[in-house]
Amino acid sequence: MTTAAPLQADRAAQLQQRLGASIGRTVTLTTKVDPALIGGMVTRVGSTVYDGSIATQLAALRQRLTESQ
Repeated sequence: MTTAAPLQADRAAQLQQRLGASIGRTVTLTTKVDPALIGGMVTRVGSTVYDGSIATQLAALRQRLTESQ
């Protein structure tokens, strides 16, 4: 998991538990910090990437706005 700011240990444990429950498997959480994300997080489970970062949302918004012009 990559986040924009460091996670507190209790928050990381909570996310690990919820992610494991949602996919029905035991999850080993590895965290990294990338301030370029601005906010949110990017999580990779196997080959699937879940990108909930603000940077990606802003890029998608920028793309939609330039396409509509």
